[in-house]
Amino acid sequence: MLDIADRSSYRSLRWMAMLMLVLFVQGTAPSPSHYQDSNYLEEDKYTPGFVTLGQKYSIAVGSTVVLPCKINETENSGQYVLAWKRGTAVLTAASVKVTVNPRIRLMPVQGQADQPSGSLSSGYNLEIRDVKTTDNGSYICQIGSMEPKEIVHQLEVLVPPTIIAVSPESRKLDIHKGSPVQLACNATGNPQPKIIWSRRNNLLPTGEPNKTGIAFLVPHANRHSSGHYKCTADNRVGQPDSREIVVNVLYPPEIEVEQQTVHSGVGHEAQLVCIVHAEPAPNVIWYKETTQLGTTEQHSQQVRGNKHSLIIRNVTRSDLGNYTCQASNSLGKDRGTLNLSGLPTVCYFDSPTLSSYRDQYNISWTVQSYSPIEEYRLFYRLQSASKNHLLHGTIHDKPLDNHIYSHSGYGLHSGSGYNPGGHHGSEQWENVVIPEMLANYHGMRGGGMYYNSPYSYQPGIRHRTSFQLKNLQPGSNYEARVQARNEHGWNRLSSIFHFSTRSEDMELEPSAQPAVHGAGLLDKGLLGLGSSDAAAPYFHKSSTCGAVLLALLALAVAMVASQQPLLPPLTGGLSA
Repeated sequence: MLDIADRSSYRSLRWMAMLMLVLFVQGTAPSPSHYQDSNYLEEDKYTPGFVTLGQKYSIAVGSTVVLPCKINETENSGQYVLAWKRGTAVLTAASVKVTVNPRIRLMPVQGQADQPSGSLSSGYNLEIRDVKTTDNGSYICQIGSMEPKEIVHQLEVLVPPTIIAVSPESRKLDIHKGSPVQLACNATGNPQPKIIWSRRNNLLPTGEPNKTGIAFLVPHANRHSSGHYKCTADNRVGQPDSREIVVNVLYPPEIEVEQQTVHSGVGHEAQLVCIVHAEPAPNVIWYKETTQLGTTEQHSQQVRGNKHSLIIRNVTRSDLGNYTCQASNSLGKDRGTLNLSGLPTVCYFDSPTLSSYRDQYNISWTVQSYSPIEEYRLFYRLQSASKNHLLHGTIHDKPLDNHIYSHSGYGLHSGSGYNPGGHHGSEQWENVVIPEMLANYHGMRGGGMYYNSPYSYQPGIRHRTSFQLKNLQPGSNYEARVQARNEHGWNRLSSIFHFSTRSEDMELEPSAQPAVHGAGLLDKGLLGLGSSDAAAPYFHKSSTCGAVLLALLALAVAMVASQQPLLPPLTGGLSA
């Protein structure tokens, strides 16, 4: 019984001593100013000092942090109490943990040698596990002495971003064209997150890939404003947080015609395409002139996304003409017009811009036509030094309108204003009408020339033609335009093409083999049209060169065998 009483008295004394210690650490000991006139403030060489310095720790929430506190060992260091405080709350005193927080642990540091002095240090580190935002603040390690010494650690808890609100809350916005789009996104975290706006698989309406700010505004919405907008909160702690807002702009149909004029031909297939944008989805109707078209064996309609197509199989003459695609929804309607044409496409020149000769130029062009080309009309003129600005494609004197005058026959024609001497001081447009020598039947109309060819000509869609211009001025600039006609009529004039002659002819090395001339090339003299150089053009159809050569050879052999003249006399002639 006496032993039990002694143990109870011992525990009571121990707790009383601990209480006195805590009160002492909290500042119950007399302040140093109380002993201002005494010797208590005299430097005590036996008083321990701090080895570690106070610093700031930035730790992500949920992590573990260890706050160090080491003092140098002296002869009397064991007589001093090392305590941890947070504000006025005592967390530990010496080896005793005072706080009841289970996440806080005291970690003794015994007899470690510090570099570079090699002196021994001891102390107590404070470990905080699973750090929470409430752990933010100052942590003080204090030596309990008559003049307390302390170091202060600052703990900052870093928190990943969390988006707490978006506007609109439904994350979906239906808005009419022309109205403003207003989006907002708010987030928390430490440090304060940055809000970044972007749009899925697209740039923002401003043309930027992203934009920073809590709010995002589009003053006037159009169909290009629709999409999935993403707000992303990021503060470089943990993973960014993001939300998507779907913006749907409502607007009446808007039609883009893929190709205003579609060229085709009898017996071929044609496809007319309208790109229709609308929200809500539109209803699209096709018209030929004023007649609504349905789905038949010849006409069918196809829809792929915004692409609405009218497919015409086995085109007839009656199919050529104007078409309309009309789209409508609850907000309005729109229409697009297209033309199905049998005319040739616009010709484009593909010959070099610099001639190989001083007074001649072989000009060539290409055109697409589903029907055989019947004739071309070539316009050219000298460009004077004062008209260099025409290189920019503008004609200021007597512009050539998009019209060709009809001719009674086929053949080579020189328009009025042609100067046999090659001087074009008037800068008038010269023109030459060039017939297509080979049609899809055997022979050639006009000029009285006819021959039977064992090779039938199969017309293609792409036609390439060359023409030799003679008696040009050396070292001069020219410009040209060309036009083509098939059974449906003349196409539009081509753009202006510029070419130049050389000051001197190029020196050509002799060929190892004799060059073949006349393959697909007919001379005006051969046709019996005179020998004037002023009207001695050459022309050929490169795509049928081989067929023409073989046909001429076969015709010569047949004529010699039958002892008939190679060419019958021309009847009617071709006007010069």
